[in-house]
Amino acid sequence: MLDVTTLRLALGVVSVVVLGLFYLAVFRPTRSPFAMWWSIALLSTSASSLLFLLNGSVVQGIANPLGSIVSVIGAVSVWFATRRLRGLRPLPVVLWSACGAVGIVALLEDPAHNVWAGNGLLLWVMAVAFCLAAWDLWQAWRARRGVFDSLHDGEARMALLVASLAASLLAVFYVLRWALFAFTGQGSDIFHTLAGTGSTTLVLLVSLVAVTFSVASLGYDEQTQELRRRIARDELTGLLSRAAFLEGAQKILKQGSNQDGGTALVIADLDYFKRINDTYGHATGDGVLEAFGTAVEESVTHGEIAGRLGGEEFGIVLRHGTRAEITERLEAVSERFTLLCDERGVPLSTVSYGATFMRRDLTLSQLLGRADEAMYSAKENGRDQVVVDVYDD
Repeated sequence: MLDVTTLRLALGVVSVVVLGLFYLAVFRPTRSPFAMWWSIALLSTSASSLLFLLNGSVVQGIANPLGSIVSVIGAVSVWFATRRLRGLRPLPVVLWSACGAVGIVALLEDPAHNVWAGNGLLLWVMAVAFCLAAWDLWQAWRARRGVFDSLHDGEARMALLVASLAASLLAVFYVLRWALFAFTGQGSDIFHTLAGTGSTTLVLLVSLVAVTFSVASLGYDEQTQELRRRIARDELTGLLSRAAFLEGAQKILKQGSNQDGGTALVIADLDYFKRINDTYGHATGDGVLEAFGTAVEESVTHGEIAGRLGGEEFGIVLRHGTRAEITERLEAVSERFTLLCDERGVPLSTVSYGATFMRRDLTLSQLLGRADEAMYSAKENGRDQVVVDVYDD
């Protein structure tokens, strides 16, 4: 069994190596906020390990509480990194408050003679930070599911899953470590065996190696996500582009989630839109398209997609609904569209919808044709209505 000093030295060396590689390969070329906070976490892990190696020396009274403070910086930086993945800002006041509290408590517990000075609060802070990091990672992973970008970010989603699992295990370990420290004491055999310094250093070392490839993938993903979003989205309405919508619809069709016959492919076309452009100008017409795009975006839920197919024609995939429910939802879109046009002071255009239920025995092209035919039936029957294509089995 390796001794504690060797394990701490190994953790410090590995942290430095990973930090150097991560800085050169990820942070330097991307400059992403996520990569910055992860770099700080790696630096803190290395520094705290080296500081704790000074326990038992004449400078223990200074090195020990300083190591605790740096450990806090590392744990909170991991949390801040995960917050950045969700587009949330870091909370510096939390970092400085935690560092100050741990430092004060450590100094009050005679760190020159007590290597565990301040560890009760330190372990609690680290447990909370890792729990929050795990929560943010799981939320980020969940948010990726069911959106268009998931068609092209399989590596990033897998990296998020691996990082979420690693953070969860680390959070559970630190909660256990804090609980054992608080209720059994650092001198107990059970604490020493399950959550002592050697066990903790080994867990940190394994966790560090396990998530190295994950954070690298996430760092690059953060940089390219906005570029992918711009490519996949229609600039005017914010909905998916034609290519992105068709790709997403094809994926839904292949998934076979429509086995219950409740997933509908919808073609929506604004009525007399050319008349609006000719009468009021294209800028006003763009305002009408934006209003409809907003109404549609607000109506789709998790796992559903909507896109602009071209001009005033839109595509929507709605999941899990009967014929009456699909009709009701589309009529609600038109009602919301009417309100938005009134709020924004743009002319109202009614909408004709054609829908067909998706089945795997039909190609996407065939389904689009059916939905298109249903939409033209709505036009011929007076416009401003929903026609759902129902075919014989």
